[in-house]
Amino acid sequence: MRYFYSVALLLVFILSASCVPKTALIQKDAEGKIFWPGPPEKERIKYLWSVSVVEVMGKGGRRGVLDFLAGDFEGDITDPGTSNTLHRPFGLFVDDKQNLYITDTGAFRVTIINLKDLKSRQIMDAGKEEFQMPVGVVADGKGKIFISDSVLKKVFIFNGKGKYMNEVKGDFLRPTGLAIDNVRGRLYISDTMAHKIYVYSTNGVVIDEIGGQGIEHGEFNFPTHLWTDRDGYLYVTDSMNFRVQIFNPDGEFERTFGTLGDAYSDLEKPKGVATDSDGHIYVVDSINDMIKIYNREGLLLLFFGEEGVDYGQLWLPSGIFIDNDDVIYVADTYNMRVQAFQYLKNN
Repeated sequence: MRYFYSVALLLVFILSASCVPKTALIQKDAEGKIFWPGPPEKERIKYLWSVSVVEVMGKGGRRGVLDFLAGDFEGDITDPGTSNTLHRPFGLFVDDKQNLYITDTGAFRVTIINLKDLKSRQIMDAGKEEFQMPVGVVADGKGKIFISDSVLKKVFIFNGKGKYMNEVKGDFLRPTGLAIDNVRGRLYISDTMAHKIYVYSTNGVVIDEIGGQGIEHGEFNFPTHLWTDRDGYLYVTDSMNFRVQIFNPDGEFERTFGTLGDAYSDLEKPKGVATDSDGHIYVVDSINDMIKIYNREGLLLLFFGEEGVDYGQLWLPSGIFIDNDDVIYVADTYNMRVQAFQYLKNN
């Protein structure tokens, strides 16, 4: 059934492009119509919009990101890197200038969309090396973009215009998740196969390493996604230990939550992790196609999303990012889109 939906979605993109040359409208019909929890409970999460087509073309019809206009389906359909659509969005980051960075493991590129003027651009390679599996992406706010490629086993550095500059020096086995603490000038790199988190300065100088393989506090089994909150705490998705671990700004273990099981509070395949302005912790439970929200102590408060292809539904989601306005961006990976939601802080 999921295969059918994927093929059908792809055909919609192709037919839309052929019927309306160089434009394809991304629908926003569900804005303000989908909330979690449902009535009669007080609403906490609101659905906003989704982006699937990433190449903006044409004139007129622009009414902001919720009426995103996109280009035709140019290029060889067998080569995702030449298409104007997302294929397997994975990692997300939004900077202070409202640039949305999307690593696309299916199209072997990083797409950057400015959410103010809707201009988009692509980073396809790092100098002479084409991306093989771009996974993590962050920006330091001072003109540097960092991108990890798990197959090339490197973390690349680009300038703000997307031009390759250098790479982070390190003997990585499989670099995946990235997180950045711009206040303290730290870059965190998750090395999944080494079962470690490396701590660098944003100038690319190694500072420390956290972890090692195991099940004890401060140890990891295939860590993947990372997040830093406003106080400098580091959140690590400890994937095969089915938990999230939290470390203080000095890299010391603070607390953990999550376990494998069938309860709603359990984590079957945790991926992205992020926090909102009230300190709630959001974890992508990929296998269950939902986002789970916990309090600081790891108590489940709410979840949203379910399996499907409609607005607000998810299919094997991966990355998550929450910006300063509590907009929640989710990489809805196998639906080939990024969806945005709003935490209703004062509702």
